[in-house]
Amino acid sequence: MKLLSKTIQYYFILSMVLLLVAVPVFYLVLRKIVIANIDADLVATKTQLIPQLQVMEIKPGAPNPLLNNDVTLEKSQGRGEDSLYTSESHRLLSSHLVINQETYRLQIRSSIANHQKLIGSIIVLQCVLLILLLAGLLLVNQALARRIWKPFYQTLRKLRAYKVDDAAPLDLGGSAVAEFRELNTAVEQLAERSRKSYVAQKEFAENASHEMRTPLAIFQGKLELLMQTDPLTEEQAELITDLATASQRMARLNKGLILLTRIQNGQFPETEEIAVKNSAEHLLFQYQPQIEQKKLQLETDWLDDLSVQVNPTLLEVLLGNLLSNAIRHNVPGGRIVVKLANGAFTVRNTGQPYALPEERIFERFAKSSPDADSMGLGLEIVNKICRLYGFTIHYAYENQYHSFTVQMKS
Repeated sequence: MKLLSKTIQYYFILSMVLLLVAVPVFYLVLRKIVIANIDADLVATKTQLIPQLQVMEIKPGAPNPLLNNDVTLEKSQGRGEDSLYTSESHRLLSSHLVINQETYRLQIRSSIANHQKLIGSIIVLQCVLLILLLAGLLLVNQALARRIWKPFYQTLRKLRAYKVDDAAPLDLGGSAVAEFRELNTAVEQLAERSRKSYVAQKEFAENASHEMRTPLAIFQGKLELLMQTDPLTEEQAELITDLATASQRMARLNKGLILLTRIQNGQFPETEEIAVKNSAEHLLFQYQPQIEQKKLQLETDWLDDLSVQVNPTLLEVLLGNLLSNAIRHNVPGGRIVVKLANGAFTVRNTGQPYALPEERIFERFAKSSPDADSMGLGLEIVNKICRLYGFTIHYAYENQYHSFTVQMKS
């Protein structure tokens, strides 16, 4: 929920609570005021009638101009204090007086029905006015808030369109609101620091890739020349072979680290629609010598013709790392099952007779295999590529098979 909607929601809830509380309270107070006015009228009427009744001759059955349906006079056996009470839809005043040495009870009645209708009309009018006031406040507050928050949404749009590899600095403009002006300044400074850091990392990756590749190539060339020298003892040949292996590991490690850095820096912006099946079949054809060398049984199950919008190089790296791991960490005579179904690419292979630690399997340099050729970067690279394109990767160990599933489309 947006902050503006959240604020308006709180205003609305508070206003509804106040409305629900105010209306009953206003009704009770208004009713009490009306009854108090009726009682005052009854007392005033009594005050006017008593002197007139006391000087008049009261004859049973004879008409009396002062008496009617609302004013009654009847003999009483005793005297009591004046009382005011409500009976049905009337307010009554009961009082005692002495006329010609006889005690009478005077009862004056006033209808509440008419006043009750007036109270109802006032309450309805109040509710309508409060609802209109509430609706007006909400509309005004929403319109005002949109104007106030307009610089914020402009900043948000510019941030969404901003790319760290753009040469032009981020310009968010000014604002009449001090808080937004400070926010824009802080974001512009942060974007500039991020751009400089990105440029520095990019230059480092490019320089490191170039500078390390050359001496490694020279080193490997010198080792090859050294292996061709004569005479060469067996001990020297073993040492040279170890150096060549270490050199190749360094070259692969350099390539993997540079690739990770480039992925993190977003240096693979180009994408195109690629068929996953075609890429996987091409890689399997390239890995055929390794598969035959370990006498592995390969099974493919292409149930889905899946195409994804990705960078071709990164898709090849993703599929290649999964397939090469399935070959490298397999046992001689083992099996590999490659499946494409329901928008997911799955590689299952036999191997170590225990599950890999899921909490560390995608971490850098996390190795669960004694294979010296394993760099511990393959699965982290796979994980980075999956995050880049919104894929999800899942590992499972079932029925002595290690399974990696990349869900590319839901």
